[in-house]
Amino acid sequence: MIGGVAAAHGNSCARSVMPFMALVICLSGCAASDSPGPPTPSVCDPGDRPAIEVGHGELSFEPFNDGADTPVELIHGPQGGHHSTIAVRANGLELSHEYIIELIGTIDGNERGGGTPLTSFRCNYGAAAQEYTGGLLIWDAEPEALHRQTATVDAYVMDPAHTDEHGHPIIIAHATADFLIWDPELENP
Repeated sequence: MIGGVAAAHGNSCARSVMPFMALVICLSGCAASDSPGPPTPSVCDPGDRPAIEVGHGELSFEPFNDGADTPVELIHGPQGGHHSTIAVRANGLELSHEYIIELIGTIDGNERGGGTPLTSFRCNYGAAAQEYTGGLLIWDAEPEALHRQTATVDAYVMDPAHTDEHGHPIIIAHATADFLIWDPELENP
């Protein structure tokens, strides 16, 4: 019928009806739906027993696949310090909370490094885990004393919203791992 009306009125009607029809077609795709959409994956939901794994990586979590033989680059910071980049993979944490991640680095049983960021975890749906990456384990030693040393990192996840009787944040998860400090500047002078 629209074609017949348009021909009878010299196409002026078709020009005014066509934008209206396009709007109706577009809006029909925007109608409210009773469908809730795809379910949200539950891999990053909080749980009663949070657990963590320590690894390394600035932008993504890398496990210490070779244990104490896994080389982790010693980074020379712009302010003269030296650090290893630590990552933490978790499950059971509340993603909307901020946590304190205390990193303690030891070499031959002596504490030689640390770092304590206040941060939050993000959900990595592909890995089915929560992750924090880019943690700085800052070493209190020169590169020559660190290169090719086996280091132990202890990572403690603490909830600053919950404290003990002394006002200290409660530790909710802890993990330990060993790795090899590797300084490419000393390896290839």
